[in-house]
Amino acid sequence: MTEQLYHHIQKLVPNFRIQQQDIAPFFQTKSVKKEELLLTENEICDTIYFVNKGCLYLFYENNNEKQVIHFALENWWITDYKTFSDTKPAVYAIAAMEDSEITCISRQNYEALLLQYPLLALYFNKIHERAYGAALYKQKTFATVSKEDFYRYFRTTYPELIRRIPDAIFASYMGVSPETLKTYQDLYLS
Repeated sequence: MTEQLYHHIQKLVPNFRIQQQDIAPFFQTKSVKKEELLLTENEICDTIYFVNKGCLYLFYENNNEKQVIHFALENWWITDYKTFSDTKPAVYAIAAMEDSEITCISRQNYEALLLQYPLLALYFNKIHERAYGAALYKQKTFATVSKEDFYRYFRTTYPELIRRIPDAIFASYMGVSPETLKTYQDLYLS
């Protein structure tokens, strides 16, 4: 467990007074290389990932093409929430978009942690609420604005993130071709 994660917990749950060394054994921190797979489709999903440094992305394969649906930057969590709760085979894959440092917790350790320290359920509830809210907002935005307007919104709202995402991955996230994304980029810069 990193200081960064510990401080993130304290930020979202100010009354959290448990010592870092008491909860550290539940977590594992490691480095991953760019494009390293952390989870593949159909693999049992039993881990949640916290990004200390770098960026991860969630995707699925369709006709041998990656369909990107979510990103996780520093201080964000990511997993296949569809299958993590019941340790079923994953319907999504997770890869590192850049060299990253992550902190992981397995499903078994997650449940043991929450049983031993119930206040952490509040922390994870806040994380899951944010993730669910973001997913719903993306769905609404995709349904109500043009792809060009979505690009403009994303570029204005997340300027740091858009600089870090390779064009091919961002085009997949938007559901457009790399050529169409280039058109939006040119319009935005003009």
